[in-house]
Amino acid sequence: MDPGNLEDDNGHWYPQHRSKKYRPSQLAKLNPIEKSRYLYYEKPTKEMTIAKEAALKRVRLEIRQRDAEAEDRRRKEVEKQQQEKHNELIGQLKAAEARNRIRLLRIRYNNVRNGELEQMIAYQPTSIRAVRLQALVPQKNNFLLSKADNMLKNDRHRIEEIIDDEEMATTKRDLTCI
Repeated sequence: MDPGNLEDDNGHWYPQHRSKKYRPSQLAKLNPIEKSRYLYYEKPTKEMTIAKEAALKRVRLEIRQRDAEAEDRRRKEVEKQQQEKHNELIGQLKAAEARNRIRLLRIRYNNVRNGELEQMIAYQPTSIRAVRLQALVPQKNNFLLSKADNMLKNDRHRIEEIIDDEEMATTKRDLTCI
């Protein structure tokens, strides 16, 4: 222990007063600078110690509250960002589903339309009329998953033969007796 310092009950060190002791009436007569120098070396009073501890307690409580509020704000910000990401993802999924539904409706419509056109072409009285109708009313491509040619070699040869037949020798139909 340093002989020039004193320790109080809480373990705080205070410098020991080395000059003479003043009575309260003498202390009141000192100017403020001398009074502060004198009181610097005095042990704090019980009221001052209690006030100091209360102030430290209040400051620590305010710091804890401020830290807790900052943590809450940070946590809410993170939750908000996660919610925005989630909402964006949900929006993208809904948009993709809507695009897929529209695509399927277009495919269904085109397939039905092409089927009706094929039926109209098939029910033409002559093959020339059928070929003309097919040329005048273009079909939209069927939307199939596979783009492979489904036509057989014999079928392709037969179709080319029908198209090249200008005298309608192979496909001349007489539908007047029906």
